[in-house]
Amino acid sequence: MNRPPPAAAHLYRRPVSPTERLYLAAGHARGAMALRILVEGEGLPDPGRLRAAVARAAEAVPGSRLARRGPLWHADGPLPRVRYADVRSAAAFEVSTADTAALLYGPARRTDPPGCEVLVVPGAAPSAADGGAAPGTRTTLVFSVSHALMDGHGALIWVREVFRALRGDPARPALAPDTDRGLLRRLGAGDRRPTRPPDRPSPLGRPPAGPSRTLWLRRTLPGHHSAFTARLAQAVTDASGRPGRVMVPVDLRRHRPGVTATGNLTLPLFLDLNPGDDWTGPHLTLLRALADGRELASGFESALAPLPLAASALLLRAGQAATGRADRHLASAVVSHLGRLAPEDYSGGGFTATTAYALPVHAPLVPVSFVAAETPAGTELTMGVRGGPDLEARAERFLDRALARLTPEPSPSPSLAPLLTARSQTAPPRPVLPTTGTTETAGTTETAGTTEPAGTTETAGLTGSTGSTVVDLLRAQAARTPHAVALDGPEGEVTYAELDRRSDAVARELAARGIVREDLVGLIVDRSPAGVTALWGILKAGAAYVPLDPAHPGERIKEVLQECGARLCLTQRHLADALTVSVPCPLILTEDVLDSPGTAVGALPPAPGPGDLAYVMHTSGSSGRPKGVRIEHGGLTGFVRWMSDVCRIDEDTRFGFASSYAFDISCFALFLPPAAGATTVLAPGAPSRATLRRLVHDHRADTLALTPSHLVLFGDRGAVRTLLLGGEPLTPAAVRSARAAFGPDCRVVNGYGPTEATVACLAHVVDGSETTATIPLGTAGSSTRVELVAEDGRVIGTGEEDHGRTGEIVVSGLQVARGYLGAPDGTTSPFGTRPDGVRVYRTGDLGRRLPGGAVEFAGRVDGQLKIAGHRVEPAEIVAALEAHPAVSRAVVAARSRPGTTTPVLCAYVVAATPGGPVMATAPEAQRAGDPDLAAVLRAELAHRLPAHLVPARITIVAGIPSSVSGKADLDALPDPFGAGGPEADPATPGPTAIRDRVARHWAGILGVDAADLTAGAEFQLLGGDSLALVEMLAAVSGDLLTEAQGRWFMSRLESLVRDVTLDHVCAHVEAARKEVPA
Repeated sequence: MNRPPPAAAHLYRRPVSPTERLYLAAGHARGAMALRILVEGEGLPDPGRLRAAVARAAEAVPGSRLARRGPLWHADGPLPRVRYADVRSAAAFEVSTADTAALLYGPARRTDPPGCEVLVVPGAAPSAADGGAAPGTRTTLVFSVSHALMDGHGALIWVREVFRALRGDPARPALAPDTDRGLLRRLGAGDRRPTRPPDRPSPLGRPPAGPSRTLWLRRTLPGHHSAFTARLAQAVTDASGRPGRVMVPVDLRRHRPGVTATGNLTLPLFLDLNPGDDWTGPHLTLLRALADGRELASGFESALAPLPLAASALLLRAGQAATGRADRHLASAVVSHLGRLAPEDYSGGGFTATTAYALPVHAPLVPVSFVAAETPAGTELTMGVRGGPDLEARAERFLDRALARLTPEPSPSPSLAPLLTARSQTAPPRPVLPTTGTTETAGTTETAGTTEPAGTTETAGLTGSTGSTVVDLLRAQAARTPHAVALDGPEGEVTYAELDRRSDAVARELAARGIVREDLVGLIVDRSPAGVTALWGILKAGAAYVPLDPAHPGERIKEVLQECGARLCLTQRHLADALTVSVPCPLILTEDVLDSPGTAVGALPPAPGPGDLAYVMHTSGSSGRPKGVRIEHGGLTGFVRWMSDVCRIDEDTRFGFASSYAFDISCFALFLPPAAGATTVLAPGAPSRATLRRLVHDHRADTLALTPSHLVLFGDRGAVRTLLLGGEPLTPAAVRSARAAFGPDCRVVNGYGPTEATVACLAHVVDGSETTATIPLGTAGSSTRVELVAEDGRVIGTGEEDHGRTGEIVVSGLQVARGYLGAPDGTTSPFGTRPDGVRVYRTGDLGRRLPGGAVEFAGRVDGQLKIAGHRVEPAEIVAALEAHPAVSRAVVAARSRPGTTTPVLCAYVVAATPGGPVMATAPEAQRAGDPDLAAVLRAELAHRLPAHLVPARITIVAGIPSSVSGKADLDALPDPFGAGGPEADPATPGPTAIRDRVARHWAGILGVDAADLTAGAEFQLLGGDSLALVEMLAAVSGDLLTEAQGRWFMSRLESLVRDVTLDHVCAHVEAARKEVPA
């Protein structure tokens, strides 16, 4: 199984929050004060496999094995227990029975410490007692979590991780130590919750005298209800016939997007209700409270925090006894909603979920608790209560009355409404992964030079290792040609024997400092022999290098090294002073290691294997935080062997190295030459015209790997025989620039591949026959399979009927990364595993099938520009602009007009000059260009392209700035609507403009296509919950209304929430603009 670093889990600790102390004081941590998530389905995981999955999940989610020592939780408690119900209990399992309650409590005693466990309730099969279940027999898995450890959403994180382990998916660690009190401090929220007296009667009436017991009742309601929490709260009040107060727990994770934490991050809001009122009243109250963040306040739990736990327990028991005798409680009921539970998230290891639901905790000082969750089958609702002898009959009658009063306005289930998306999704749903060897669609698998039907290619090359690593290749080359030149540059030549000896010294030093296989070591060096030697030394020590650019901001360096837990960091003497403050781990100077005679002796550490990590490369995360991509040696070696053939690398090759180590295009120059005994030619300075000229002319580099943006740095011809371009879509204009710089005999290769697929997974040799807007991406090597997957999950084939079809580019095989390092950024993981064990990565890129089976890049699934509801592919516009003889280069981006958040298309153009293209620094790129050329280009585009593809603004710039990775730096380009730009949108847009802008806000929040939204589209039916509704109304108000108009708009919520359709919201916007002058 893929395991997170055990050290991270072992070091996990966090404070015991006041809320958790309250739950501890309530007692019976594994009984009445335990949350329970129940998953029903077919089949049963193997007992050994289930226990292994629980153990792996405990590493990824250390909150499942906490032990309290004083004021802190430590992740060194016992692993969650797995136990099995016997045949008799399994056959009679029904949550409402006393026997089932006893089974769920198990052998736990009131004084047992908090913990987690899994109870397996198989169907009544002969081997059920041993964990067996007959095929097709209903099985229930019960996940119990002491509320002192987690809240409901935290428990779901743990449960999902257990199933991820059962499926063999990469772990998603939940290592954030956040709890409610810490979050309040972080947000500076010092408010106190208003004190409420215990004055509300139980909606079931005063319980009769006698021994009390636990009871849960479950109902499955058809469909889904908008504003379900408010509707149920009002229904409970109506059924009781008395004024009530309902406690609504609010998940605080909305204030910490991208953070995965299992601790108690829930604080309450309170709704005061009267029987007979309309449900929209409490719904409006809830919406306004959420919009104001009123849940961010501390209450009586903070007052109990300074007391010894035993004293708090005495006070709490006395309070509970008093409220029970007087039938006067802090609240009438608790109503919780866990959101939508997808069965596929709770399936794996031979178990297929059909539904999931939760059993509520018996909260202190509250007599009744409800928990709701939405599944494809409908809405699961459970009620929990404690009471006397006639409890069951009274509770059944009350629940039936409440449900009879629940406003019957269910929405269709997701299976009947394909546009529904879970609120947690931040992008449209991904297509279903195809399964290798069983796909019924006549898809294809692209390999180097061949096209084979999907389902017939053997997967041995995809799952097996290459049998060697790049370390093996380097050592073999040093033994074979010790005097051949491995490195060359301004500091002179380094032979393979010297590189091998020096990197051995670095490896010995790292081993002496405790570095072992799979440890992460920071690498902040320049392109020099010492820097390359440091990299190879890390690999020889069995560790993985984490490259960072010396030009990165100090905070970025610190953040990356802290989050990946780097043990050490290798750097160079001239860089060390600037890094002392930024680097959170010991710094080692490579020069000191190489100059020390002691490093030449001693045993070398064991060599890494194909399954060990080689490097962790950080890419931009959707949450704004960098994501570490974990690349293994087997995938790296597979890439090296394939790409060496594509680029025709031999012993005479001199491969120029001019990119940052932190950009994976560096792997071409670092790892391809040792496979063939070639030379890596070093360019120490940042890429510039002078640097690259010296690289080609003075140091005779004849093979280069660059981004298309780098081509403008070459002004005259050089003796380059192979040019590999990647990192950006390659246009015919860029190829023309390459031919002009290096001559018609230069072999131009278009390489494609995300970092997650080990540098490159497709390659196309440009032959001049290409007719598409961008150069085709090409074919894959033997260690990867690349498929286009349509929205319905089917693989797009290569037949004539498939030409022009677009699907997501899905990569599988040896080159797919192990996954991301550390906590996820809140999005759905793009990594998966096929049933045959092959890793799969959904790139998020779109590809278009071309005649002959080739693939053309067609934009992004989740980052594609959307203008006025149209999907826009910038490459098409760029190709049209660069086809004009007056244009040297162009890029296209989305920009917002002043005073709006609405994106429009903007183009930046570098004019062609007689002397060829010029390179501009960022400040130079701020100068406005020729407005006449912009007008000419816009007029020509209007003749060639649809209206939605014509940029609203074309800005002429001196050059396109590049980022450290060599890609076009769009953020460094000037504001197209600055001084001298066109006027912004009118202050009073017409009805059509208002509707388009409102629709875009809906699309962004709900994860649907704005073009699919009709006038009568209903927000809740498309998946919008209360939090999403608040977000949408605030976004619309902020975009289209002044502050005064926004207040008028929000004051009319009562009429809005009854009918949240697109047209109704637009009508309210127009009314606000009319009633309140701007």
